[in-house]
Amino acid sequence: MSFTRFLDLPIELRHQIYASHFRTITLTYPAFTLPPVLFTSHQIHTEALPFLRPNASYNLHTTEHFFDYLTTLHPASLAQLSHISVRGLPFPVYPVDDESCYHTHLFPGLLPLFPGLRLDTLEVTDAFHGADVGEDGWGHNATYSDLEDLIKEGKGWKELVYTSASDRWLEAVVFEHFANGTVTTETNGRDAQPGAWDRMIKERDGEESGAGVEMWARKEEQGVWIKVQGEYHAEVEDKVGQDHVDGDGQLVSWDDGEGVGRVRPYIMVKVTRGKGAEYVQDGRSVVEYESSRKLRETFEKLGWKEIKARNLFIPGAEDDPCAHL
Repeated sequence: MSFTRFLDLPIELRHQIYASHFRTITLTYPAFTLPPVLFTSHQIHTEALPFLRPNASYNLHTTEHFFDYLTTLHPASLAQLSHISVRGLPFPVYPVDDESCYHTHLFPGLLPLFPGLRLDTLEVTDAFHGADVGEDGWGHNATYSDLEDLIKEGKGWKELVYTSASDRWLEAVVFEHFANGTVTTETNGRDAQPGAWDRMIKERDGEESGAGVEMWARKEEQGVWIKVQGEYHAEVEDKVGQDHVDGDGQLVSWDDGEGVGRVRPYIMVKVTRGKGAEYVQDGRSVVEYESSRKLRETFEKLGWKEIKARNLFIPGAEDDPCAHL
């Protein structure tokens, strides 16, 4: 079909075609190469462009890129975004009123900085697990906390898809502390999943609202996802990622060459908000801690460009995510 004939179609049908086409498009930061259809003619560019942002998927890679792009959008444009994927890296920032010590903020605490965000789908990749990550117990806890906080009070999305390159964070984490010649043990337990999370989102949105949590697993990166039925259980015990005290009383990690590792399965957790749920990001947190209050105040006083210009943001968290915890 030539574009002359295409333009003979009713405008309503052309709009449907633009929307359907852009739903197959993923724009990757920072290039954001526009789809070729926008360059076919001035008329098609004018007609089609308004359908790009509400339908295309935006791959923003890191939390820094997440801020680089979203802070350039006016509220009306921000509200048009429907699909974002991002690696939920820690976000280290010095408060504007105290540059002696930076605070590390986890991804769920960043979303209130973008009121009006109303995504159909938010895809978050776990930053604390993977072949290029020095995994440890702090990272296991951060992954579990990130996902649970998004389920309990996260806003700005209708569906959350959280993926991880490991299932280790679903097991209890044991820390051994050495002080004054004494070793003490601290265990961070886990609830049975995905049942506990499913109950959590249903309690939030309503038992009959359609809200729910599903978990999927696969053994290889490109393998087939298999839905978890009932409670999820890791196949074998694994000491990798647990801290312990060595013979000299020094706290070390099993990742330092002493652990017995294995290939852990990939995990995907899908969280669906209920029908009628208030999911639009309103800029408020259920509980605002001092660090999150200072982050909000820093952005209100300076803005993202000024924060980076004054070197208050510490880049490079992707090189060693767990080091910032």
